[in-house]
Amino acid sequence: MPERGQAQITNMKNLIVSFEKLPSDVLLAFQNTYPLGWEHETFAFTMPMNDDIFTAIRFSNESTNYVIKLEKRKREHPDAVDI
Repeated sequence: MPERGQAQITNMKNLIVSFEKLPSDVLLAFQNTYPLGWEHETFAFTMPMNDDIFTAIRFSNESTNYVIKLEKRKREHPDAVDI
């Protein structure tokens, strides 16, 4: 069974996109899926080759799986490994 905000379709596109750059139809569907907020659904990840840590959330519609970047911060110790 798919998680909240996740469609159960295979062969979908996978995109990483900033919240500010979401298309309006996706933003509306996202807000309808999480009317009370999404803070409890977020996770952190790093992009390869830089020291940025992003807070993000997963969301899917009929054709696309999104990782939506919500905030960005620099890793405090760039040589440290995240666990």
